[in-house]
Amino acid sequence: MINRVLALALLLMVLATALGSCGRQNAPTLNVNSDVFLSLEEGHSLDGTKLSAIAKLLAATYATDFDTQEMLIAAYRGYDMLAADFDESKITAGETKEFNQQAVVALIDKANAKANNDSKIYFEEYKTINETDTLTIIRSLQTSVDLDAKKTFWDTLLGWIGAFIGWMTNTLCFGSYIGGICLFAVIVELLMLPLAIKQQKNSIKQAKLRPKEMAIKKKYAGRDDQVTKQKMSQELQELYQRENVNMAAGCLPLLIQLPIVLALYRIVIDPLYYVLGQSSALSNALFKFFTASPAAGGLGKTITDSRGTITMLSELTADNLAGIKDFMYFGNGGEIFDKLEGIIPRMPDFTLGNVNLGLNPSFDGNYILLLVPVLTFIVYFFSMRLNKKMTYQPQAMQDQQTACSGWLMDIYMPGMSTFFAFMVPALVGIYWMFKSVISTLRQFIVCKIMPYPQFTEEDYRAAEREYAGKAPRKGAAPEHHTYGRDVQMVGGRPKSLFHMDDDDYVAKVEEEMKRQKDEEETKSSSEETVEGVALKQYDRPAKKNKKTTDENDVSDHNEQ
Repeated sequence: MINRVLALALLLMVLATALGSCGRQNAPTLNVNSDVFLSLEEGHSLDGTKLSAIAKLLAATYATDFDTQEMLIAAYRGYDMLAADFDESKITAGETKEFNQQAVVALIDKANAKANNDSKIYFEEYKTINETDTLTIIRSLQTSVDLDAKKTFWDTLLGWIGAFIGWMTNTLCFGSYIGGICLFAVIVELLMLPLAIKQQKNSIKQAKLRPKEMAIKKKYAGRDDQVTKQKMSQELQELYQRENVNMAAGCLPLLIQLPIVLALYRIVIDPLYYVLGQSSALSNALFKFFTASPAAGGLGKTITDSRGTITMLSELTADNLAGIKDFMYFGNGGEIFDKLEGIIPRMPDFTLGNVNLGLNPSFDGNYILLLVPVLTFIVYFFSMRLNKKMTYQPQAMQDQQTACSGWLMDIYMPGMSTFFAFMVPALVGIYWMFKSVISTLRQFIVCKIMPYPQFTEEDYRAAEREYAGKAPRKGAAPEHHTYGRDVQMVGGRPKSLFHMDDDDYVAKVEEEMKRQKDEEETKSSSEETVEGVALKQYDRPAKKNKKTTDENDVSDHNEQ
């Protein structure tokens, strides 16, 4: 069982790494298209050389501590994001004002103070910059979004899975995304069923060794020193090796599920790329539009992952999508709008009733979503407890489990799952809960069809006699005695644990054996042979004495 705990811990650690990496964006860069400055239209106050220098200055300071492109576009739209009284929440999306030259000059001043000597500008003419100059600089910083999906082999593979989920969502689940991914979870569990059956067979093989495990443990009872524990552990391991039992087989399903969990996580949170088959550049463009300030023409929403399109699609409507046509970050905003408008009818439904499950649970609103992490803890806690009861735990692992996995399994693992449920959309948390429930149900069914063996007290006593070196009872089947390599043998029997350190005990047993041998030789010398028939002197008394001697031997054996 401890192996499964470690494997599950590894799975959660890898998942935590994946979740953490999702929130980290690569260092942003801003490129300048210098061709824009080669042929300027009328109305500019600055020439192409000076405008190019200003654009390169803003691009060089783009990744410092402020977004120069966003502030430049906001100034062109009439907003000064560097002003002390600037309040983004008071701006209506799509609303514009007159060109704000003062805001542009303030931005260039701040960028010049942040830049290194190679990027600084030293001419004062930038203070005369006008609206046409600013628009030209904005165009030089624009990008053109590639709307053609270019995917790697693994993205293509995940795309097939995503397309299958999309088909189930639209065909079998009436457009419900949560229905589609939960149905897919059922299919995954069915595909994992042969592996679960194989695991159950291995567990049954382990369970059949239970009487021998308990006999070995009883054999070493009363001693808790490290040497004795090592001997007991070694004898248990030898037992498993003789019976060809793989103690690590329980880890295999968890290790196989690790890539499946990570792959499904990416598919679930990025339906635009995997389910709807759009390009990653479109995902990044939509992310930029959603997170940009309303002053710059964006929606001003907080989203931590550019590939977490489930949150963006769950809030995407025909009304707020229209603003992307005039979004000045991109040179082909109209094409982006047409592409997104075409996929809106095929978008999955991320709601459950009136609750949008595409949003992350938070304390800022939609408090009903906070139930998802709470329910995640409850479901994981009880499902893991049930699985532990339905899974055979070898004797060699029980002491380790008692020491650490009680707290680890019952509190730590559900707690980690709850923590992750706060970091991802609520729909992902519901998927995890559903998968946990059907996994427990699958294990219950497998255990009912392939139950573990049951043992009687006689089975345990027979195993104890085998490891204690005692002969089987009269009429019982002969037992095959096997002992560990380190078990000391005395007179063909294993040395008593209670005399393990008493060397005098060995000498006492040897002396007793020698005494019995001498008595037998004395008796044989008193025999007479008459006409080929062996007769004993004092035949009747001898038999009586022999019976008394046998009774004494039995008494001595019991005392020992």
